[in-house]
Amino acid sequence: MASAEAAEARRRAASSIGYYNLKLGPTAWNFGTGLGLEYNSNVYNTELNPKGDFILSPQINTRMLWPVSDQNSLNLVFGGGYSSYVNNPSLDRAFITPGSELSFDLYTGDVWINLHDRFSINEYSYQDPTVVGVGNYSQLQNALGVATTWDLNKGIVKVGYDHVNYDSLSGGNQNLGSLPSGYSEVFSASAGFALKPGMLLGVEVGDSLINYTTTTTNTPYSNANQWNLGGFYDAPLSEYIHITAHAGYSVYSPAGGGGTMAGGDFSGIYAELDVTHRINQYVSYTLSGGRTVSVVFSGGTIDRYYASWQANWAILRKLTLGTSFTYEEGTDIFFGGETYTQYGPGISLSRPITANLTSSLGYQVYLRDSNLPGLNYTVNVVSLNFNYTF
Repeated sequence: MASAEAAEARRRAASSIGYYNLKLGPTAWNFGTGLGLEYNSNVYNTELNPKGDFILSPQINTRMLWPVSDQNSLNLVFGGGYSSYVNNPSLDRAFITPGSELSFDLYTGDVWINLHDRFSINEYSYQDPTVVGVGNYSQLQNALGVATTWDLNKGIVKVGYDHVNYDSLSGGNQNLGSLPSGYSEVFSASAGFALKPGMLLGVEVGDSLINYTTTTTNTPYSNANQWNLGGFYDAPLSEYIHITAHAGYSVYSPAGGGGTMAGGDFSGIYAELDVTHRINQYVSYTLSGGRTVSVVFSGGTIDRYYASWQANWAILRKLTLGTSFTYEEGTDIFFGGETYTQYGPGISLSRPITANLTSSLGYQVYLRDSNLPGLNYTVNVVSLNFNYTF
């Protein structure tokens, strides 16, 4: 999914006239800057005595295209900056936005090969519901790998491999102490058949070898193997509605070793449904939901159910109104037995100020409930962002 989204972003950028506005030798560049002003009502994600703070986040964004040949190209996408806390300077830290990557597209016959290195530094602990009581949460994620797509006209075969590193830069979990670091070897393959143009039905298989590198004798984390087998369906239901569905069976097998979780396998059904609907020229929305067994390096192995809805309302002149609602319920499979829910609505307004400068104002609330004492919290986030493209 990440590979497909990245490829679509590169395609849109390459096909946009004037998107790249600076020529340096054989490379074309686009630069932009941003400034985020945010108020967070609970920077430590705590139930008692929440502390609010104002956060200033300057940021730089760039995109580079190097057409090595008529068909092959090197692409760079990078967004990063620094978050400065007014009242809690000990929480100051750098970030790299998800979607940053260095990739090389190679085409040979009917085969597309994408070599990539995707990287990000996540900083907002409220975006990870497994983290509680942490203000300086910071984790580097890096995925180095290859994705191959073979287009057979009536069928599409995909094979992929990624080596993913998870490095804890700061922060810790209220239950489990400091966040662990580790890595995963992720293998995936799928084969789809085009029932008719635009409609793809197929099978998929995946396997992940999960390893922790900073565990101790008493840690609940354990190396593991997780594999899945299932099917997928991708098709437009009409000119305005598109759905993507995945479903199958997944097995998680702890390896034991130095961890305390040397128990048996955990297995179950996984499912995901994504719907995109453009009602008319003024209103569109996306709806997604499903169930996964997820390994999160900040909280162990989670049996997770989730749903989200996001709508864009272009009903005001020069203003775009966005509304959203997210819900997640998770159960720690092995350690502690916590069951949590995190949910909340959001609203945003965006408006172009000039041809190059845009602004947006947003509000989001996160409410976390737990069956264990002391692990609930409420976070209110008010943000004002300015983005300038040269």
